[in-house]
Amino acid sequence: MRAAARTTGEPGRPVLAPRATVSTVGFVGIVLGLITIGLAGVMVVSTSVGAQSRDLTRLRREATHLSYERAALESQLQRRSSANSIALSASQLGMVPNPYPAFINLADGTVSGDPTPVTGNELPYLHGQATAPEPKPTPEPITPVDPDPQEPVTAAAGDTAADATTADTPAETADSPAEGA
Repeated sequence: MRAAARTTGEPGRPVLAPRATVSTVGFVGIVLGLITIGLAGVMVVSTSVGAQSRDLTRLRREATHLSYERAALESQLQRRSSANSIALSASQLGMVPNPYPAFINLADGTVSGDPTPVTGNELPYLHGQATAPEPKPTPEPITPVDPDPQEPVTAAAGDTAADATTADTPAETADSPAEGA
């Protein structure tokens, strides 16, 4: 038997090698088609990635804006739910604070404290009503102490009485020009 022939299991029967069925031009056409399809796929994928990137940027900007808006709303809620704001709103509605509170225990219905009705004049400073100012104590007059007559009085640099006495007496110096000159 020949070296190029192969057997399929039956003795003496050779199997021939298959021939090429695609020409060189067909092979080049198939390769160019695959390359074209690959480039088109890459172009579609890169375009969709670019669009998704723009969407992601827009969504991040929107999320940042919404987080700032949320923080502003939380701040506004905290301001409006503060004790001072609630007290101001209540006083604008005509409600008055009760300095004698009483509490109800909801579990057993007992009342702790002494429930006392209010007239609205208990805490006038909460309503914006002016209260009578407390009189200020008047200071006691200070009695001047006489200086010791045996000590000479010296004028300080800023003493006006000492300046007045020196201004009344003309000082003659050798540098001063003579009258009529």
